Amino acid sequence: MEDDNIKVTVTIGQNPLTVIIKKEWEHYFREAEKVINDSFFDFAKKWQYKNQQDLTNMVLLDFVVKGLADKERLKEYDEELIPMMESLKKLTEEFPID
Repeated sequence: MEDDNIKVTVTIGQNPLTVIIKKEWEHYFREAEKVINDSFFDFAKKWQYKNQQDLTNMVLLDFVVKGLADKERLKEYDEELIPMMESLKKLTEEFPID
């Protein structure tokens, strides 16, 4: 059986990171590298910083805050959606399709 893992180097800011990942995850790591670097360089243009670690921390904080906000919005959406789906289920049971 062929090994499913590969060694990939991604660069965050100016720091190369080598990781061993499953082959099918490579495109996610490449996309993550692009998203992180876009955010990293946006912060570098807009924000005064002492070192790259400050920028990395800002990017990390920004991603986590956005992720938590998205999670909360999805939870609220689910809380609204579930009763609607239950109502639709009742309607379809009342009007069977033959």
